[in-house]
Amino acid sequence: MLEQIGILYSLISGIAAIFLIYFALQKKSEKIFLLALLFLIISWSGIEWALWTAGYNLFTLVFEPIVPLASYFVGWSILVIYLSEKYFSRRDWITFLIVILTIISIASVCMDCL
Repeated sequence: MLEQIGILYSLISGIAAIFLIYFALQKKSEKIFLLALLFLIISWSGIEWALWTAGYNLFTLVFEPIVPLASYFVGWSILVIYLSEKYFSRRDWITFLIVILTIISIASVCMDCL
């Protein structure tokens, strides 16, 4: 039951991130794009939390050769880099990757800390 709440949490924030990216591109607003990146990070943390409550460690699953899961995260990361470079500034995707790497380093050392 608890992992289903995490999946729903991740799904809602992922849909919000998609809509916010669309609106950011339509309005050419960097603030909306940064909000979309925040919702994308929330979506990814929801996936991690849902897998953790189900008894899986996301980071061992991603770094093993599980192609669909790894391609999901790599695809979103490449899209964020592309959109940041083309429409917004480079510091957006660099900050996005720094935040993701910080969350990964904290969560991989201590699964109960987040």
